[in-house]
Amino acid sequence: MSPYATIALLGMIAVVQSTLLTRADASSLHPQLMLLVVISWSLLRGSREGALWGFVGGIALDLLSGVPLGLNAALLTLAGYGAGWGEAKVFRTNLALPVFIISAITIGYVVIQSLVLQALGHPIPWIDLIVRLLAPTLVLNLLASPLVYRPLRWLSQHTGQEKLQWK
Repeated sequence: MSPYATIALLGMIAVVQSTLLTRADASSLHPQLMLLVVISWSLLRGSREGALWGFVGGIALDLLSGVPLGLNAALLTLAGYGAGWGEAKVFRTNLALPVFIISAITIGYVVIQSLVLQALGHPIPWIDLIVRLLAPTLVLNLLASPLVYRPLRWLSQHTGQEKLQWK
């Protein structure tokens, strides 16, 4: 996929997550679309492309949100790299592995983001965070992941590029 198309796609996903999804529910509960896109792309194309998509998508989210610039970029880069370890035929061959990957990365993403914000002076009510944000977000991410994965699988197959290989 061309770099310009990738940037445009991830920019649109960031806009959808930052505007439409946050307005859809009064309680601010919604799947973390960019995180699911990065994880799915990593599973399809490997750690290198997943990390790249995580960085670009994270910068787009950082520019549209109130978090410190670079926080989402760093976390999504790590998420893309880590998710790529389970790459390729994971969804087709083993249902437990993608569930584990999505769960672990969602939990890590929310907890590390909250720890960084707390270190920067933002009060974090940890019990509320776990009960009212983390648990529902985890469930929503797991339910939404097949809806995100399938179009990205189609895109991956139709971009004409093979998965990047480490040399």
